Amino acid sequence: MPRIASSEIVVPKTLSSDARRKLTDALYEVHRRIFDGVERESFAKYVVDSKAEHTWIHLHKNEAGETVGYFALHVFEKHLGGKPTAVFRAEAGSLRAYRGGNANARFALKMALRYLLKHPGRQAYYLGSLVHPSSYTLLAGNFGEVWPRREEQPPPELLAFMDALASEFGLEKVEPACPLVRRVGWRTRETEMERDYWLHCDKPVARFFVEANPGYVEGHGLVTLVPVTVPNLLSLVRSQVRRKLRQPLQAMAARVQRTALGARLMRPEVLRQLRRADLFSHFDEATLHELARRSEIVSLPGGSYVFHEGDASDEMYLLASGAAYVVVEDGQQEKLVDELGSGSLFGEIAMLAGERRSASIRTATASVLVRIPRTALLALMASHASLRQGVWRKFAERRFDDLVRGLERYAHLGRKGRLAWMGRGEHRELAATETLSLEPGRHVFVTSGVLEIEHGGVWMATRGSTLLEVERPLRVRAQEATRLSLLPRESEAAPLRMVG
Repeated sequence: MPRIASSEIVVPKTLSSDARRKLTDALYEVHRRIFDGVERESFAKYVVDSKAEHTWIHLHKNEAGETVGYFALHVFEKHLGGKPTAVFRAEAGSLRAYRGGNANARFALKMALRYLLKHPGRQAYYLGSLVHPSSYTLLAGNFGEVWPRREEQPPPELLAFMDALASEFGLEKVEPACPLVRRVGWRTRETEMERDYWLHCDKPVARFFVEANPGYVEGHGLVTLVPVTVPNLLSLVRSQVRRKLRQPLQAMAARVQRTALGARLMRPEVLRQLRRADLFSHFDEATLHELARRSEIVSLPGGSYVFHEGDASDEMYLLASGAAYVVVEDGQQEKLVDELGSGSLFGEIAMLAGERRSASIRTATASVLVRIPRTALLALMASHASLRQGVWRKFAERRFDDLVRGLERYAHLGRKGRLAWMGRGEHRELAATETLSLEPGRHVFVTSGVLEIEHGGVWMATRGSTLLEVERPLRVRAQEATRLSLLPRESEAAPLRMVG
């Protein structure tokens, strides 16, 4: 996995104009791969040539010496309410492959403490206009007092203070009735899957951000204030210590889980996680206990691979907590194709089809997973029709989405539309040699197996994954055990005979 090889602190005001220009170029190259909507000159004004009294930039480089991330921290010295006040602001960006550490938090803590020790008694705040749920989630996870927050809105005097401060920094209101939502213009570049993940994320703080700032996808920011106080700084220190301690504890837990005693001790937790999964929640206790007995808990830090593209597939996984990326090899780089949240099942496609892994899974944050062996799941599927149908339906959804999202003629649907179309379908299992007559106006998605299609008295074979449109009465026959989905006509789609 790529890693940050070195980091350094740069003070732009100490650099020559040529050095500042080169620094701006390097940072903007990273920035434009993460955000859209900001020109280089505007970026330079915010980050490198800020009018703040103090600016420090934490610069991250990989082993090749290339800049792969940055964290710019600014201090604006003001008088608010007649008192000297420090207002901290920040901009940050890291290429996806180099995320998952906490170096920026440590840097911000160190620089803030250094400044406050030089100015004892000075009131201080961090003010952000956050353009993505992940940023708000990070702040809420590190600090005890963050405004606004899910539990309560800012008191009137604090709201007025935040409103005035945001206006002083030139942040224009989107609507007068919503003083904390401002026009920023920085739009995070993210895939359709990533956006869908955050819009439906089960983390309460992420849901609060999306509800408070639904226009973040258009570059709107949520004005967020964090008082820089001793309790809040201690909260940040505690969160960093917990993360540091979690790594050896996770490693020790992983070793314990591999023992017979550890497996028995962890069984109640496995059982609890299985009960939470929609696919397994309705099963009787005896069945769940048997599945829990044959499954295990896996704890992984952020940035760890669960499995790699091309690996053998002998198990599926339930993501109990955390988040994970689905990535595929694209030349010399990885390309993200999906993002998974708590409660997601994955790995079932290759496992059920007997194929090698078609993508890699890498944890985006510290995550807890339940590993479910193939032998345990297949035994349950054989005796529980509802589980078998549920797993195969999920299998069909994944394969259908993988195929259709790459077709330009269906681009208007979006991921939600594709899955809704699939959800209206009728899922069928055909035994070898079983035939089926189809009427015009349907689409047929072959999930697995081999389907023969009669054309002019000649049978032609097609193997899953294939999407067919039935334009005339058609007879099909399974060459082997075959699963397919009969879909209603997608009215806005152009005629399609076969795509696979």
